[in-house]
This record gives sequence, C-alpha cells and structure tokens, in this order.
Amino acid sequence: MKKAKKEPIKNGKIWIVLGLLFAMVNPWYFPESFGEILVYGVPLWAMIIIIASVLLSAFLSYVLKYHWMLEEEEEEAEKKGVK
Repeated sequence: MKKAKKEPIKNGKIWIVLGLLFAMVNPWYFPESFGEILVYGVPLWAMIIIIASVLLSAFLSYVLKYHWMLEEEEEEAEKKGVK
C-alpha cells in the first residue's frame, strides 16, 4: 500500500534541513580568515557555498519528488479509474 503524501510545510525535519542549507549558502557569518584559505585556488568560503548550493538543489529535488502532493498525480489516477 502506498503511503499518502502530505505537504512538506507540515514536516519540521524538512524545515530544519532547509534552514541549515540556506544558512550555509549565505557567506555573512564566515570569518575573514576563510578568504585566505585556498582550496585548488578557490577561497574556502566559496567552496562551502558551492557545495551547499548543490546540496540545497538536491534536497529541494528530493522534497519535490517524494514529499510534495501534486494534483496532477490525483487527476491521472482518476482518469485511469484508480482512487
């Protein structure tokens, strides 16, 4: 039996992960010394932001695919005669 999907706005875990990833994307809290540390010629703060951006995109894709209830799915099921 398929588990019913609910809106992600009601799931606290999603909001916590989203908040942490969003905080990692914002560079305002990095110390100034992060600009001096280079990783393959790129400042450390930039590497953190790039990695956090990729993780944020992957997480949002996961949420949309597995946690978001889309009306289109319900309409397709009704057309096929499945409820």
